[in-house]
Amino acid sequence: MRMSNIQLFEQAFAIDFPIEVADMVLQRMSDLYGSAFTKNFEVYADEELRQLACTVLNGLTPTDIARGLARMNSEEWCPKNLPTFRSWCEQGGDWWTADMAWAKAMQFESDPQTKITTLTKRVLDEVRHVLTAEGQKSAHFAFKDIYMDYLRRAKASGKQQEMWVKPKAPKQLDNHDRNRSCVPCPPELLATLGKTYNRVGGEV
Repeated sequence: MRMSNIQLFEQAFAIDFPIEVADMVLQRMSDLYGSAFTKNFEVYADEELRQLACTVLNGLTPTDIARGLARMNSEEWCPKNLPTFRSWCEQGGDWWTADMAWAKAMQFESDPQTKITTLTKRVLDEVRHVLTAEGQKSAHFAFKDIYMDYLRRAKASGKQQEMWVKPKAPKQLDNHDRNRSCVPCPPELLATLGKTYNRVGGEV
């Protein structure tokens, strides 16, 4: 049985980030930043903040979280919100963030010599029709959603980021090659070939 549109949308809202890990992240923030943490997050009840952390951090790997925690150890200012901490988790890793990939994709559109990753190029190609028909704003939203989905799959399978290399175009004949004419075989060479042919049983 095919899933309804509502069920498909519900999958996009599915959260499986461990609540225990969310608690540890929030506790580390509180320990490091004290009153600054309280000031930034006091508008949330404890359970509400815990659930929000699971939502925002969903899809991050243990390596990503470790990167964010390491950034906190050297960052003087408390993250102003949880999306800021998520950006710390994603920045500086092997993979580009969705926003970084989008910025590079737009540079590539203006200058094809811009270096981009294979994942960025793939997603850009998939949303190009949106970019053409509806403009950058709509394409940006579509790009980020698709990119994050592919990025999660790539990380889960242990893939490494690779830079895109433009395929080599097949060699085409230039005017010199097209206009190249055949050189007639010299008479003396034809005579030699004829003698050889006769010796191996050809007609006289």
